[in-house]
Amino acid sequence: MPSAAPPIPTARIAAPAASPSWLAAQGRLPLAFMGLGLAWLVAGSALLAANPWILSLPQMTPPVIALVHAWVLGFFVTVACGAVYQLAPVALGTTLASERRGWWHFWLHAAGVPGMVYAFWRWDMALLGHFGTAVALGVIFFADNTWRTVLRSGKRGPVAWSLALAAGWILLTVLAGLTVAANKFWAFIPADPLALLRAHAHLGIIGFFATLLQGAGFQLIPMFTLAEVPDWRPAKAGLVLSQTGLLGLVPCLAVDFRAGTVLSALLVAAGFAFSGYGLARTFSTRRKRAVDPGVLALFLGLGGLGAAAVAGLALALADPRTASGGMNAVSYGVLALVGGLLPCIAGIMCKVVPFLVWMRAYGPRVGRGPTPAAASLSHAGLEKLGLGLMGASLLPLLVGSGNSSIPALTAGAGLLATGVFFFAGNLLRVMSHLWRPAGLAPAPGGKP
Repeated sequence: MPSAAPPIPTARIAAPAASPSWLAAQGRLPLAFMGLGLAWLVAGSALLAANPWILSLPQMTPPVIALVHAWVLGFFVTVACGAVYQLAPVALGTTLASERRGWWHFWLHAAGVPGMVYAFWRWDMALLGHFGTAVALGVIFFADNTWRTVLRSGKRGPVAWSLALAAGWILLTVLAGLTVAANKFWAFIPADPLALLRAHAHLGIIGFFATLLQGAGFQLIPMFTLAEVPDWRPAKAGLVLSQTGLLGLVPCLAVDFRAGTVLSALLVAAGFAFSGYGLARTFSTRRKRAVDPGVLALFLGLGGLGAAAVAGLALALADPRTASGGMNAVSYGVLALVGGLLPCIAGIMCKVVPFLVWMRAYGPRVGRGPTPAAASLSHAGLEKLGLGLMGASLLPLLVGSGNSSIPALTAGAGLLATGVFFFAGNLLRVMSHLWRPAGLAPAPGGKP
């Protein structure tokens, strides 16, 4: 099923049939999430740069949990939800079920996540319950919106299934997190808190992010590179295997059942392998031969997630307790988040944000005169520098978290913060076109 989504607009694209007012209205909700996520990226990198010692601590400590939620809930989930609000209607050929519910989600998320991070840092479980409930209500709106959009589209392919499944998994992840927090008060679950935390983390990373990428990747790669999906069977097989493995992995992690954990992890890894093979075949059909930094970062991130899956399997095979405590667990998390999700999400932002800004700022002008290309809104040098420095931070962060080396952690956190500075500066430059658009002539230095 080839992608029906249009390529990134350029100055050569003819005026669409849609009205200028419709074009101007596009992207408000996704851009709001992208902007909020970018703010959290800056805040999360600054928090780590100011406190690099956090990654030398065991994972079940308040500063580590606060830092992880600043990154995962603050940056990764926020941007991913914004991407879904933009991608779902495009991929499914319909309109979003309710933009109003999307805005409710935005404001609940914007208010709830900072409170959760603060509550984790202070280890105030009562406060965490209040702000966590706000985040959960927002995710309920998100899941309901996504499911309704999928249902109204009538599509049932891998992309549609991944969107629906990812929405369900993120809802379960948030509810599970609230349950784990409540268990700190009433101890109604007779299980190891570390095991429950480990299950909660894998439920979110694999259930939401990996599931989303396994399906959405087959929409994004064709959009970004003008490719076609030659065979949907690897995408379907990958999704089935990873979902089956996840259904076994989470309960096995929660009760610390080693044999079940290993078997389930093998299924998840096999699912990733099928999806990766399908995406590589899709990429090989691209008509846009040049690979820009955003697409390269996306593929590097997918490779990082695959490496994290192998590392997690190795840890489970070596010792059933290794992945639930100690420095190896923190290094494993660094690999998954900094080596996997960060380049994936950052790469997607490099492609999606300029497109959304172009739609808002210049879409209504199409047909009235020349407009700058969406790709020309970014500064290629800043983009490459930001992505490169963020990628370079992975090795010292892995070494530092694995060996409790403060100098290595300081160097890695500094590289990461510097990369984020350039990356965020470029995206803010792009977003500045919303309130200060260029004239009808192409932007200076813009590509034809």
